[in-house]
Amino acid sequence: MIDPFLEDDETAGWIFTFADLMSLLLVFFILLYSLSRMTETTLVAALSSIQIALNSNGALVRQDPLKYSGGGTETIKPAEPQMATNQELVYAKDPIDEEVREEVNEIANDVMSKFVANQLESQIAVFEDGEKITIRIDGHSLFESGEATILYSAEPIYETLLGIFNRYPDYDINIKGHTDNIPINTSRFPSNWELSAIRATTTLRYFLENGIPPERMTATGYADSIPLVRNDTEEHRALNRRVEFVLQRDKDKPISKN
Repeated sequence: MIDPFLEDDETAGWIFTFADLMSLLLVFFILLYSLSRMTETTLVAALSSIQIALNSNGALVRQDPLKYSGGGTETIKPAEPQMATNQELVYAKDPIDEEVREEVNEIANDVMSKFVANQLESQIAVFEDGEKITIRIDGHSLFESGEATILYSAEPIYETLLGIFNRYPDYDINIKGHTDNIPINTSRFPSNWELSAIRATTTLRYFLENGIPPERMTATGYADSIPLVRNDTEEHRALNRRVEFVLQRDKDKPISKN
């Protein structure tokens, strides 16, 4: 007996459409299964990667901070920010206006000079990332290990930052707290998430009490989800314990002319 599907050529075409549909359904259910098997660690890492991509507008945070080169308050002009080179997905970054680029460069150098003038350059690093300026400060310079109370010795750092924030009122401030991967479990800090978040909000409250408008500031705790380096040595863990201040111009305010 002849198969009717083979006998009539006009009715055989639907088989290919049906096969494609079944293949797509199979892939879809495999994807659902893989998502259901995702661990908390993998999920946090994935969310952190997405957050980094959104915060940086697709650009990689530069790893070459402004450095004091000695003699007066001279600083090194930073290189241009680099684009992301992820082969799987490359985000297109809007071109930066030359006027904005010049202002960011001038502010970054001015920020570095302020810390140099107060002999604090060994505790901080200043980065440019497109339209943003990041001030990175060693965590041990601000807080005792496992604590969120600002050290008395950190007052010069906070006073310098306060002067910088007052000098550039058109720039919003995102305060980011980071820890290493050593777990903490105390009555006040059940995990590194609470520790990093409270350190960030404690820092925000300091500037709030010293006159910085609340609408300019945000505070976020990242725990150990965004390390600078692997947490494989004490030196590396010390690098990952940090507080970052990300300055970005309020886009509703025009660039000021000096």
